Amino acid sequence: MQTRDHRVFQQQGDGATVAAFLQGQRLARARQDLADPLYQGVPVHVIGARRGFRHASAFGRAFREAYGLPPASFRGQARTEDLAGKA
Repeated sequence: MQTRDHRVFQQQGDGATVAAFLQGQRLARARQDLADPLYQGVPVHVIGARRGFRHASAFGRAFREAYGLPPASFRGQARTEDLAGKA
């Protein structure tokens, strides 16, 4: 039996699943955290765990697939861009 949430996603017709939507939301929030200077001292795996990824390796793979680079590399790039913008 499907829940109402699953039926809503089917009606949209874009092929997205509830799980894929939720993972995308978790990844987007993790990306924001990685770019946020307030979280620069928080280890990458802790950010992934806070956003619902149980394993650091699963977080790394999902993040790389979604954004094209590992979370630590993204963080370094975002930090460099932030510093360049302040100079």
